[in-house]
Amino acid sequence: MAISLTSRYQRHATALVRDRRGNLQLAVMSRAPENQSLRVSDYRWRSHERVDDVSTRYYGSETSWWMIAEANPRVLDWTQVPAGMQIMVPRGLA
Repeated sequence: MAISLTSRYQRHATALVRDRRGNLQLAVMSRAPENQSLRVSDYRWRSHERVDDVSTRYYGSETSWWMIAEANPRVLDWTQVPAGMQIMVPRGLA
């Protein structure tokens, strides 16, 4: 199974695992959190903004929002980000 380069699971491994019925299924394996060294841009959140719109602005893809979410673990609900909050937008791995 190929994982899309814009997928939040892009850096995860895949493996064949048995489901409850004993059938083999291809699955995305979880991975342990890792320390990352990121180049980031600081961004101040605006009222009524959506993370997929910010992702499109920075990455050209609304489905890459997970990169912003991964760099800002203190934001638990991206539908409730207060206006004026400063977040980090990753620019790539250092």
